[in-house]
Amino acid sequence: MNKKGIWLLQETTPEQLKVLEEIAPDYELIKGWNNEHNDFPQEDIEILYGWNKKLCPPLITNPNSKLRWIQVQSAGVDYMDIDLLKKKDIMLTNGSGIHAIPISESVFGMILTYTRGIHKSVKNQRKSLWDRNHPIIELHNSTIMIVGTGQIGTQVGKIAKAFGMRTIGVNRSGREVENMDIIVSQQNIDTYLPEADIVVNILPLTNLTRYFFNKKLFDQMKDGSIFINVGRGPSVKTTDLIEALNSGKIAFAGLDVFEEEPLPSDSPLWTMDNVLITPHISGMARHFKKRLFDIFVTNLRAYVKGEDLPRNKVDYERNY
Repeated sequence: MNKKGIWLLQETTPEQLKVLEEIAPDYELIKGWNNEHNDFPQEDIEILYGWNKKLCPPLITNPNSKLRWIQVQSAGVDYMDIDLLKKKDIMLTNGSGIHAIPISESVFGMILTYTRGIHKSVKNQRKSLWDRNHPIIELHNSTIMIVGTGQIGTQVGKIAKAFGMRTIGVNRSGREVENMDIIVSQQNIDTYLPEADIVVNILPLTNLTRYFFNKKLFDQMKDGSIFINVGRGPSVKTTDLIEALNSGKIAFAGLDVFEEEPLPSDSPLWTMDNVLITPHISGMARHFKKRLFDIFVTNLRAYVKGEDLPRNKVDYERNY
């Protein structure tokens, strides 16, 4: 009988490999990040740790595949063929939670870049221009609306409270979440949207959130508000965002994700003075690999015992 395989596409340290060997001694560990997968029978791979958009899909579609579980690095899983995974009874766990600290820090980096005049000062520095004519805004007593109150959203709320801000959380059901002064359901977002000085989008991408932020919502926002997007790019209709930025409805946008990635070189967003662009890097951090491994190990311990996976199992009805 062939040994079952765990295909490690996410780089794994020698210490982590030893832990995996102890937990799952009946499995062959294939160091996929080193391209050490060619000699192991693809059909016998049962677990994927990490994801490669070129190498992995053939494994899923292989009719003889024994694949039962995939652990991906990202929180969003809209790039996965959820219907096929569900049909083939393959479990999927994501990286939700491992990005909470770095993304929340990026959110406030973007916000402070504008409110403290840093964005303009960087541009003026290149011109040797001493210009103090820029409105400086305090975050204290301002209102931030956090759209998407998972682990990232609650961390953003925690930091916002440290700045003395009023927090409004928006989620699908309207359920109570820590660090939020007010909670509202997505369908009732317009009730409080005009009160927000800052709107942060952290929505996953589902059928209900595609183009969630469009002209209708942008028109309801407070004049001169700040918009931050660290969720999923297609949850925002780019042409409507550009219109809102040009009209002044949105004074400043900090964007880490985009409807099309990489952002096309001819996109108007590149040259807009009131836009800060980062290339989908807000979730990166030196502790990323350790946090992801902690999720994987917890689930692997349960998996080898035949138990349900306790952390970050994706609900195929919700796509997150």
